[in-house]
Amino acid sequence: MSFHYILSVGSNCGFANVKRAVTWLAGQLIDFRASGLYDTPAVNGGSGAYVNAVVEGTSGLDIESFNILLKNYEINCGRDASCRSLGIVPIDIDIVICDGAVVREWDYRQNFFRIGYSELAGTLVEH
Repeated sequence: MSFHYILSVGSNCGFANVKRAVTWLAGQLIDFRASGLYDTPAVNGGSGAYVNAVVEGTSGLDIESFNILLKNYEINCGRDASCRSLGIVPIDIDIVICDGAVVREWDYRQNFFRIGYSELAGTLVEH
């Protein structure tokens, strides 16, 4: 069984972290596609600008297992409690849509997701 994912990828630490994460995700997902990278302001009004991308693909991992894989990647890239307390986001990868169901409604409505999602929408079904 495989699962189709659409992910939000972002960092307020620059282009390189998002580029590396997108490259890593390309090796984790089948039928991988990604939007271009783009900047958005921080939703909370602080923490500086974010570099973002939206990626899609399929995986044999269920949503819980795939999310654990993503969170372990974040930790390996330096995302920890001290970064969180300082508003530093080396990398953030969230599952926004799984098998056509929006699983992170708030993220789904935000510009940091909608911009990349719209770029991919030519071949994606609108939810």
